[in-house]
Amino acid sequence: MVRRSGSLPKNKSNQQTGNRIKYSRKSNNNDPNRPKSNHQENHASPKTQPKRGSAVSQTVPVADTLLGLTPLAPLIVRSGRPFDDQAGADPARLPPPSTVAGCLRTALGRQQGEHFRRRISADQEEQLNALGIQGPLLLRENLDGNAHILVPRPADALYSRDQKTKNIHLLRAAPKAPDADEHVGSDLPTGLLPVSFLEEVSGKPAPGPAWWTLEHLLEFRKPGVLKLDYASVQKAGWSPPSDDLRTHVAIDRERQASKSGQLFQTRGFDLEPTWTWRRRPKEDQPPPALSMRLLVRTSEPLLEDLVHLGGERRLASLAPEPAEHWPKPQQELGEEIADAGGLSLTLLTPALFDQGWRPGWLDKRLSQPPPGLNGCNLHLRAAALDRWQSQSGWDLARQQPRAARRMVPAGAVYWFSLKNAARAKDLNLWLQSICDREQDRRDGFGLVLPCPWTPPTASK
Repeated sequence: MVRRSGSLPKNKSNQQTGNRIKYSRKSNNNDPNRPKSNHQENHASPKTQPKRGSAVSQTVPVADTLLGLTPLAPLIVRSGRPFDDQAGADPARLPPPSTVAGCLRTALGRQQGEHFRRRISADQEEQLNALGIQGPLLLRENLDGNAHILVPRPADALYSRDQKTKNIHLLRAAPKAPDADEHVGSDLPTGLLPVSFLEEVSGKPAPGPAWWTLEHLLEFRKPGVLKLDYASVQKAGWSPPSDDLRTHVAIDRERQASKSGQLFQTRGFDLEPTWTWRRRPKEDQPPPALSMRLLVRTSEPLLEDLVHLGGERRLASLAPEPAEHWPKPQQELGEEIADAGGLSLTLLTPALFDQGWRPGWLDKRLSQPPPGLNGCNLHLRAAALDRWQSQSGWDLARQQPRAARRMVPAGAVYWFSLKNAARAKDLNLWLQSICDREQDRRDGFGLVLPCPWTPPTASK
């Protein structure tokens, strides 16, 4: 299915036409007055593009082409809930993987000569859905030339303000096995450990960066005493600016005037660089950002182009990215996980599971290997996650809205113990998807960051 998430289609009579020049669909493409697309001007005819296979592969294709999506305007991404007179604007958010997947598959189809003027065939749908995607990840490139991957704050991290000193501290939660002499109980599923803070919390929750650098998340995951402090996270982290709130008016096509009382608002997710001539960063802020864009890996190359991303036909620039911008795992990661006897999986993109918050590939005993990785059983010991997020969109192939689904938000953490640690050295989970369904994995949902973790034991 070609995914195109964002605003649900409105009635054509409610769309604003403005003073744009109208071209007939039957007009000759060689008309000198008709504007040409970017790939028509700079690249060969779509007939020269490589042909795709006629069927969806049984395994998720390997993504090896790195692309960058730079929004040229605040992004409009809705949750898919009904849009009526009583509903307010959805809060701004980063585009989910399905929105980016639909954007890239639509771009690939257009570059191959498909204009999507009518419902596509089943074969075309399978061909477009065969495009494997990893991401999106948020990339910030500073004026000093350094590029950093930004990831959502992990669910087991808390900012706490000390009531006496008024200083803000970074705290880390972890699964804890109850002591033998403790008479405690919980309503957690059988076998799951409670997640609590290792030190006493005397303050109250405080605000802090919503996004961390990937380097800080890896530092946060190191065992032992937490060396990462709030000041470092605050300086290098990032929080989205206030929503870009815009008020629109519905246009009557017959009168070419606004409809009385037909006002609505949209909230945009703004990735505008922090470097402008009007803004100067403070000392405790990160270096000025020259560019903030979405980083995506695809299984097939795409041409440099302008694409529509999200609702309201907002534009984004699609261009290739240097391969070194994609994070690479440490060579000894597998050995460290095997020696620790367990691992934590932090979601870098939202995940979709058939069982809600719990991966559907786990059995009743909460133990099974991840999809496509047979031979190493993982046993779920604990989980930390925020409230679910709604996910829907528009099915371009069937010309109808998609059913709403619940996403596990990015930043959720799952802790697993290993049943056969000897095989963990070959466990390849670095930025791989752990979703249940193959199409969700192909869309880029559920990318995880694996890190070593030692399962706790109850003290006597």
